[in-house]
Amino acid sequence: MRAVLRRKVTPEELLERIGLAETLKDEEILPDLLVAYMAYEEEGEYSYVVEEEVPLSLARRLLSPKMSKLIDLLKSSEGLCVSEIARALNRSPPNVYADLKFLAHHNLVTLERRGRRAVPHLLMEELRIIP
Repeated sequence: MRAVLRRKVTPEELLERIGLAETLKDEEILPDLLVAYMAYEEEGEYSYVVEEEVPLSLARRLLSPKMSKLIDLLKSSEGLCVSEIARALNRSPPNVYADLKFLAHHNLVTLERRGRRAVPHLLMEELRIIP
């Protein structure tokens, strides 16, 4: 059994991938990376998505009831801060923040600071379990 995750790449990770592609002289992927980064520079928006195999332990955690509800809320309600998410899920803010930090560690969300507020942005698009 395998778990495959599809997610957007952050601008910082996009730059890292460009550097790596240049170092490895990977002419197949470099043009796509450069186009995505130029779109980010010009418009502030970009769409570069990767698929990667992830450990089943990560997939299990993402599929847990609390994490599933959190991810579903992030999909449907962009721009909420941690305390608003906690209220919506009837959970404590420190527990929600811990889950968001876990997701950020695995590049599945980014946490934008707006003063004292932390606003998550979901990068994860899809998780597939393949038998």
